[in-house]
Amino acid sequence: MKKILKSYETKGAFEIKDVNTEDRTVVMYLSKFDNIDSDTDVIRNGAFAKSIMEHGPKSSSNRKIAFLRYHDWEKPIGKFLELTEDAYGLRGVAQLGTSTLGEDAFKDYSEGIIREHSIGFRYVSDKIKWVEDLNLQSGGYYDITEVKL
Repeated sequence: MKKILKSYETKGAFEIKDVNTEDRTVVMYLSKFDNIDSDTDVIRNGAFAKSIMEHGPKSSSNRKIAFLRYHDWEKPIGKFLELTEDAYGLRGVAQLGTSTLGEDAFKDYSEGIIREHSIGFRYVSDKIKWVEDLNLQSGGYYDITEVKL
């Protein structure tokens, strides 16, 4: 059965679900499944499972998946408390730090300035394939079943 795909314009068009001002946590979706993004990627449910297991907040790894601003390793704004996949996409719960960067991000979340996210990942070569679809302006999309966050 062919999955119906939805298209949107930006790589990071995922929503903030909740900002808790008491404990400085943010609940968000970082990625949506079965959706063609601006890089012609379609990420499938399960694509993040291995990364979450190996480097997620509950893993024993000392190299956890980072919560950054602008994909900048010099600008961590907090830490992930939860990363999970559900039927919709990659869901995260993060706690913002009390550093200047964390405080600025907290204010930007609270004021509705930060409204979306983007994720950084690497492709896994045997978990990505090009699917030709001449009905799309791009001529097709990359079907992705696993990435490294």
